[in-house]
Amino acid sequence: MSPKQSSLQHAANALGALSLVVADRMNAAIEAIAALGPSAPAALAALHEFLDGGSVTQLSSVLALTHSGTVRLVDRLEAEGLVERVAAQDGRAVSVVLTRTGHRMAVRILQARETSLTSALSALSSDEIDNLAATLDTMLTTVTLARAEGRAAGTNDRPQPWLCRLCDFAACGRSEGNCPVDNAVLRH
Repeated sequence: MSPKQSSLQHAANALGALSLVVADRMNAAIEAIAALGPSAPAALAALHEFLDGGSVTQLSSVLALTHSGTVRLVDRLEAEGLVERVAAQDGRAVSVVLTRTGHRMAVRILQARETSLTSALSALSSDEIDNLAATLDTMLTTVTLARAEGRAAGTNDRPQPWLCRLCDFAACGRSEGNCPVDNAVLRH
């Protein structure tokens, strides 16, 4: 095995281990806030960040849940007073909107997410964080393009949840045109 191959394998292995640890810590932190299952935090964050007033079908797509699974999730969120269903503008569909309580919980979820993720970066210098951010943007672009190509080729076996379902849109710079995922999708 060449040194370059060994380094690549080491980096891939470390990335896999770190990804699991970071995801497990983040999921534990955000699921403890909503306490309504693993999809509830993502649903609340998505509704808060970009989907408030969206349909059950749209939420289903974002979360990669079946329509009936999304209906059950919305039922649970509604029973907790976090969302409400309102008639959509066309009168045929139903929109899901966050209540004040739902907005507050979504903000708490996003804050817990940020705290969990920034703690993983705490040992890095400012320069290391800048370099990592650029590297992560490159990796997100690559992953996004691969997902889009898989969808176009029909090789994705099942629906995939949106990468941005738990994203902090202000942090990614989406409104300034800096989101690597959005930019990759727009280029594709």
